[in-house]
Amino acid sequence: MNRSTFYLSLVFILALFGFSSCNFNAIDQQVENNESDIQKYITNNKLNAQKSPEGMYYSILSAGTSGKQANYTDLVKFHYVMTLLNGSKVDSTSRILNQPRAYVTGSFESIFSLPLRYMKEGDKGVFILPANLAFGGSSYGNGLIPAYSVIKIDIELISIQTENQVIEEMKKTYNVNNPEVTATGLIFQKTISNPTGKALTPAQTYLVNYTGRLGFSYLKLDAAGKVIFDPIFDSRAGASMLVGAGQLISGFDEGIMKLKMGEKAIIIIPSKLGYGANNQGSIPANSPLCFEIEVPIQ
Repeated sequence: MNRSTFYLSLVFILALFGFSSCNFNAIDQQVENNESDIQKYITNNKLNAQKSPEGMYYSILSAGTSGKQANYTDLVKFHYVMTLLNGSKVDSTSRILNQPRAYVTGSFESIFSLPLRYMKEGDKGVFILPANLAFGGSSYGNGLIPAYSVIKIDIELISIQTENQVIEEMKKTYNVNNPEVTATGLIFQKTISNPTGKALTPAQTYLVNYTGRLGFSYLKLDAAGKVIFDPIFDSRAGASMLVGAGQLISGFDEGIMKLKMGEKAIIIIPSKLGYGANNQGSIPANSPLCFEIEVPIQ
């Protein structure tokens, strides 16, 4: 390496180090600002808050009576109000419309994941998350959440349900009475029979009508782009499907193969027969699924 190349390399390294140092200094300053703002809020509001190992401040304002804490795969339902420290509202559930948020523990990570770890069923608490545990250095909602914002969330944990409890509630919600439970655990109830209908042949393609629902409702957009609160995650008429060939989730495959042409059924699929421990689009991991299925005459 000649002398001029050496000096150019040295200048580049020093410049890069200086740039990185400036960036780190800026981040350190934001962390300090967050901490100062949080401490000021806690003092002004006389909040008896603890600091978690992750850096979140929290206070359980009232404790539930069950003492039940969510385990991996449990479905948690809760109400919340999310604000900035200055009181500006960011988001909330609707108590008036009885629309709580639902979260399958251990599935999608979100800003609620950490607070819920510190709650038991029936608890009400306030949680303060510095930017690094919230939305970081990015601005969201057209500036509604500025970069490096501290986020405060008031949460009431309404219920914690195991998968079996969710399935029992789904049976009541979707009018599944005295169903057949197969050897695999599939819950099957035929709603329209056609004894003379043609039986399905494995590894053949058929047109299928279906509607799939979760064990809870969630905010989504309908076909017209309107925001709704609904459990339906998918619905199709005349879907072309290769059935009985292992191409579908096993519970759906099993349910379809129990029908003849012209028949309908409601099936509830335990997560082990569905997507298991994998997230699938809007379907959280470890979620039981309810399908209305029909094989029209064709």
